[in-house]
Amino acid sequence: ITGLSPVLSWARDADRMAFVYYENNKYDVYALDDPRSLRREPYRPLPAAQVAELASTTAGAAPVAAASDSSRTEQAGVGVGGSLYRSRQGFRSASELAAGDSLRPEGPVSIVALLDSATLALPESTEFTERPYRVSFTPDYVARPSIGYTRDTFGRGFFGGSTVALSDMLGNHQMVFSGYVNGNIIESQILAAYANLSSRINWAAGVTQDPYFFLEPSEIRVGTPFPDENTFVTNIRRIILRQAFAQAAYPFSRFRRMEASLRAVNVSDDMLEIREPYNPNTGFPTEDPSLVTVDGTGANYLQPSLAFVHDNALFGYTGPFFGRRWRFEASTNIGSWRFSQLSGDYRRYDQIVGPVVLATQLLYFGRIGRDANEFRIFAGTTELLRGHTSGSYRREECFDQVDQGTSTGCVELDRLVGTQVAVGKAELRFPILTQQIFRGLPLGVPPIEGALFYDVGLTWDENSTLKWRQDPGDETDPFVRVPLHTVGASLRTNLLGFVILRLDYSRPINRPGVGGLWTVSLGPTF
Repeated sequence: ITGLSPVLSWARDADRMAFVYYENNKYDVYALDDPRSLRREPYRPLPAAQVAELASTTAGAAPVAAASDSSRTEQAGVGVGGSLYRSRQGFRSASELAAGDSLRPEGPVSIVALLDSATLALPESTEFTERPYRVSFTPDYVARPSIGYTRDTFGRGFFGGSTVALSDMLGNHQMVFSGYVNGNIIESQILAAYANLSSRINWAAGVTQDPYFFLEPSEIRVGTPFPDENTFVTNIRRIILRQAFAQAAYPFSRFRRMEASLRAVNVSDDMLEIREPYNPNTGFPTEDPSLVTVDGTGANYLQPSLAFVHDNALFGYTGPFFGRRWRFEASTNIGSWRFSQLSGDYRRYDQIVGPVVLATQLLYFGRIGRDANEFRIFAGTTELLRGHTSGSYRREECFDQVDQGTSTGCVELDRLVGTQVAVGKAELRFPILTQQIFRGLPLGVPPIEGALFYDVGLTWDENSTLKWRQDPGDETDPFVRVPLHTVGASLRTNLLGFVILRLDYSRPINRPGVGGLWTVSLGPTF
């Protein structure tokens, strides 16, 4: 039984034929006795009137034909001169194809058909109305707004914020507005920017405000606020950067471009003091802690910069796996703070075998000049040098250290702080639980990749003495800087495309007595 062609079955000994016909959403089986008696002359087209007459005589045929002589005569009339098809529009000759009754749908009208047809014409261009394109912004996305209120020993305040991104229909004009408040407006994060991508030179302009907090050495002030009291002071340096910027990028090819920018920067540099008075004899507090802001010296400067960028890397589940990436940038400051800033970042990803990749990186970033110390660099992050977090030093080498002449109060931790940093990395990356290894893995399962890594890094400033290894007596000198080494292993997973989670086990080589360290961080690998 099939809907594409009739099915016939003939019993030779019984001289009986059965066939299938589909109508009214079901298949019916018809039977004919002595089917050879239906043989007639070759087919000749019938007049339309005769076709209509035959259609009227066969409209009431029963599903199973009777074997009487009368039925044979009636069925013989049907076969005279040809056969009939029954369609939604009625009966038609088998030699004709009614419109709309074909199993093959009509194709869409194409430009080729319009040009090749005398009856079909192209639309008249004078009937169209031409207007200049007008930019109209519509929201692309709105980050979920958040708002809250908190209070503690040091005060109270609101927090929360949101982000709105807009663009036009072509995506050539884009705007973004973002704002987050954490306690007060002065320390809020603000971004308002506009980007124009309509020409070969892509450019953007906007304003930002970003607060930065740095924990400075604590101190004990004797005889304050009263002669028989002392005050324990926790110092927090607060730097607020307010910028108005303009930047442009000119592509030389699909993978290389030149970038230029100009920033006008206002810096507010203050010290936040958490003062906790106490009785030196008993150690008990005598007053509630208070937060005092000590105004510092601000700065204003212009920062032009120029960068050359190359990037043809291909990204996988948790980071790049093929290609090259590099960026070389130079900038200088003109104004209250004077320093020059240089950076060079070269990365490459080489396939070893199959999905196993060797990823390497060489990075230099430094500030040189009179005011380079205003922005110090800490190298002990998971993005630069793993296995050297500040918390691990506070628990180990700096647990009970108060070293004089240091910026952090600890010689070992001071060696991670400077104005210039150089880092080298090598990772052997391989899949653990991905579609490359397990073909039948469901798509919803987060992919997991692993890596074996080696990090080496060095941080210094203009007062440092650089050495390959420490000499006897250098252990207590904070100005002697040697390369720090780390080996370890890492697991990375992509959580449904929302965030990349990294779990690192690091073994610092230059820290005797310190075992392996576990760290959890977010974001793609280098």
